[in-house]
Amino acid sequence: MFELHFTCPKQGKEFRSARWSVDPDLEAVTDPEGRKNLRGLVHVPCPFCDEPHSYAPDALACPLQASNADQVPGSQH
Repeated sequence: MFELHFTCPKQGKEFRSARWSVDPDLEAVTDPEGRKNLRGLVHVPCPFCDEPHSYAPDALACPLQASNADQVPGSQH
């Protein structure tokens, strides 16, 4: 599994993690204009506040663009 880029909503700190999961019913939907979007949530345990956080897929940064995330113990790069 590859790492995604996240931001802790409580502390505002950025991190990468490969320990994320998606809703079992995550699905691609097409709007009337033909654009595809993902409906569901991505979940990840936060290394900063020790709480799980959930994000809409379109709220996540592209892993290729988010290359300056804070390095935390246990994160893989």
